[in-house]
Amino acid sequence: MRIPIYRDNDHELLGFVISVADRWRALTVFGGILATFASESDARAHVVRRGLPSLAAHWQYYDTSADQWHTCLIQEANETTVTIVLGYVSERGAPTKTLSADDFARGDILTLE
Repeated sequence: MRIPIYRDNDHELLGFVISVADRWRALTVFGGILATFASESDARAHVVRRGLPSLAAHWQYYDTSADQWHTCLIQEANETTVTIVLGYVSERGAPTKTLSADDFARGDILTLE
């Protein structure tokens, strides 16, 4: 079960933490993997510190249908979908892809790790 993490002053959703085996994952608002930690408190602190700023970073996207990794940027994100721009630069005409929870459930990965 994903545990939501909110900013104290305005209650904006920053991301989530989730327990995986004996580790804790820090996740973005759309469920992308920020990092993995030994403790829940470390994962929570990472979401507070890096959850929203991470949306401006370069990510790695694994497309199961092509069995291939791609560098990408986040164009738009919310709790149910994320739209990525494939490549290092978000420019007019760059290829995009919108991913949903179904894509992640079938094995697609979007990660900073």
